[in-house]
Formats: sequence, structure tokens, C-alpha cells
Amino acid sequence: MAKAQRLKLRRRMAGWVRAGALGLGLAASSCGGSSPPAPKQWYATCGDVVCHGYDAKAGVPACTTEAIGASCATASASCDPMDSCNVLYVCAEKDPKMEPGGCPISRRQFKTEINYLDQDGLKQYADELSRVKLATYKYKSGGPTRLGFIIEDHEPSVSIDSGRDMVDLYGYTSMAVATLKLQQKQLAELQQQVAELSAQLKAAKAGRR
Repeated sequence: MAKAQRLKLRRRMAGWVRAGALGLGLAASSCGGSSPPAPKQWYATCGDVVCHGYDAKAGVPACTTEAIGASCATASASCDPMDSCNVLYVCAEKDPKMEPGGCPISRRQFKTEINYLDQDGLKQYADELSRVKLATYKYKSGGPTRLGFIIEDHEPSVSIDSGRDMVDLYGYTSMAVATLKLQQKQLAELQQQVAELSAQLKAAKAGRR
């Protein structure tokens, strides 16, 4: 093959290589590049644990056209629908109620590893509740005298949200329910015993006549 022909072939092959490399680069950028951001929408926050009526939130604008499930643009933006449980609307990629530390949701479909308490389980939480040391206190930032307990006195516990330095009111209330259920059973057993003793006394009196 003539030298000119070999040079021409080399140039052509080099062009093919460059074209192939460019094609691979485009494919890589389309397949392995950064994915588009997840769509955001309006979600409702938890609101108050116990609804007590609307309280205005300083610095949070009132909602106008915002609606739960509608798309939104700015992450963490929020508005106030003026709900009696003080729910807010927040713009996010995920439902904040489903994140760790979110709202206590009682539907079975949202739960796993469900285990119902037997008498020993009820007694365990009743005993824990009986050890809670109640105290009055004031916050260093000011405010009225309050009644409650100090987290450090009882940590760890299902009644404590350690990550947020808060009492888990849902867990704390459930411990109280466990105590009431146990006491209800104990009271029923005592009433049965009293009824049996009363019947025995009546029978004994009738036999002495």
C-alpha cells in the first residue's frame, strides 16, 4: 500500500475513534449524570398533639392558593391554613409526617412488627410510669411554672424523644393507658373476691340460724 494511502487510512481511523469516544461520552453523561431533582409538593405538618384552637404563627404567611398534594417550587417554604390544630403546609420532596420523629400515625398500614401487650407487658409500663418523678420547673428563657418530668431522670424510655430533647406525648399517654388497663383488671379481680367473700358470709350466717 502506498504511503499516501496508509496516511489517509490512519486519519480516517482516528476520526472513527474520536467519534466513538464522543458517542460514549454522550451516553455516559445521559446515563450516569446527575438525575433531575425530585418533584416537590405541599404536605401538612403534624400540628398540635391535642387540638386546642388556632394560634397564629409569627413569620408564617397565611395560605392562599396552596393545597395539599399540589406542586410547589421552593423547598421548606411554608404557609398557615389557620387550622384549629395548628397544622402548617410545607413544600417538600417527602411527607414530613412519615420521616423519623414525625407524627404518631395509628393506621395499621403504616406499621410493622406489631406486638400486643400481655399482662406482663402492661405491668412493665405501669411500673415504669410509677417511677416517673414529677417536678415543677421554669424554662431559663422565662415563662410560667410548669409541671412535668426531667428527661435525664428517665432516659431511655418510650416516653422520651431523645433526638429532639422532648417528651414523646404519644408514648407517655400510652404508658398511662397501659397502667389504667392493668388497674382495671386488678379492680375487677378485687370486686370478684369481695363478691365471693360476701356470698360466703351470707351463707355462713344462714347456716347459723
